[in-house]
Amino acid sequence: MRIGYACIPITIDAKNSRSFMLKNFSYEKFYEICKLNLQDLYSILNYNISKDIYMFRISSDIIPFASHPINNIKWWNLFKEEFYKCGNFIKENNIRVSMHPGQYTVLNSPSEVVVKKSIQDIEYHTKFLDSLEVDYSNKIVLHLGGVYNNKLEAMKRFKNNFKYLSNSAKKRLVLENDERNYDIKDILSICNSIYVPAVFDNLHHRIKMNKNFDELEEIKEILNQVSCTWMKEDGNIKIHYSNQNPYKKPGAHSQFIFLDDFLKYYDLLKEFDADSMLEVKDKEISAIKCINSLKEIHKKSFLYDEWAKYKYSVMEKNYTLYRECSKLVNSNIENKTIKFYNFIDKSLLNDFDKKNYKNTLLHVYGYVKDKVTEKEKANFYSIYKDFEKDSNIELCKKIKKLLHRLCKKYNVDYILNSYYFIY
Repeated sequence: MRIGYACIPITIDAKNSRSFMLKNFSYEKFYEICKLNLQDLYSILNYNISKDIYMFRISSDIIPFASHPINNIKWWNLFKEEFYKCGNFIKENNIRVSMHPGQYTVLNSPSEVVVKKSIQDIEYHTKFLDSLEVDYSNKIVLHLGGVYNNKLEAMKRFKNNFKYLSNSAKKRLVLENDERNYDIKDILSICNSIYVPAVFDNLHHRIKMNKNFDELEEIKEILNQVSCTWMKEDGNIKIHYSNQNPYKKPGAHSQFIFLDDFLKYYDLLKEFDADSMLEVKDKEISAIKCINSLKEIHKKSFLYDEWAKYKYSVMEKNYTLYRECSKLVNSNIENKTIKFYNFIDKSLLNDFDKKNYKNTLLHVYGYVKDKVTEKEKANFYSIYKDFEKDSNIELCKKIKKLLHRLCKKYNVDYILNSYYFIY
């Protein structure tokens, strides 16, 4: 079972989603941006396998304006070498990649113009994956689309327009349930009639069905039906997993995966050998957490390294929890890895505490205080004094941003390699 994340890692300086404004389109600009995106895709894949992440969603923006009329550049030939390098790496390491066209790619629209553009966009995604020369287990995930006042007609329209896709696009396409229009039963109905696999998204299902938690027995039955839509050439069944952000509107993804919930879900997924795409704000950090917990690593140095990344994020939430977690890391209890990550989850869910936040700021500032200029020192303490008077969110961001800049300038890798500036 693979575990992956979507598009943009947040702990390394690499991204596959650079773009530019349409008015600035030129061969030179297009070439420059595509080259960087494809080079960084290779870097991301390399980084991922160093963390045992063998699943990744490639950004749709990797080739800017790929399906726009302005772009008549044969990018698949132009970057043949880069595609070969990335594709070969994917195949050699048994990585599974996917792509997910955006909300404006709607195959069941009543507008012929929208349908035409949607087909062009799907064909672009197909051309990209085909250019990597990866097999048909590497998929393009699509939502069914809108209802347009007549759900049955909209579903018929999807099936009819599906016929206009190339054979390769048909083999790559998978359909996902959504939280507004089409539940998993609707998706299974379409998938079984046009012979494409279904992808189950647990959070979309919860919102659509107005549930407060994942009902695992119900989901087991759903996955039984979903698995029947996946043929051998499609690879392992694929699911999307996420948690609800407790502080935001229904459907908003959480900042990090709640490990306890995921492990319960994983017990169910094992039966289906399903690959899990995590949809979460902290991207690869949650993927690493889930993977490490399933491995239950026993090396002491591993948890020391993980604690070094999380410690200041915990300290700024609750100093008492910081001390407790430090004791846990140095203990000899069973299932320590899982207990450690559960403790981190619990700590990060704590509310903002001004005293802890201030103390942690000063603690981290201690790494640069003997290196900064007088001007930088004055700037830091000026913002800090403002923060003491009024600890609003903007000042929190401002002072942390300054600290981040200083840590980068003075090469404080211990802090830069931590998650302090992420949570």
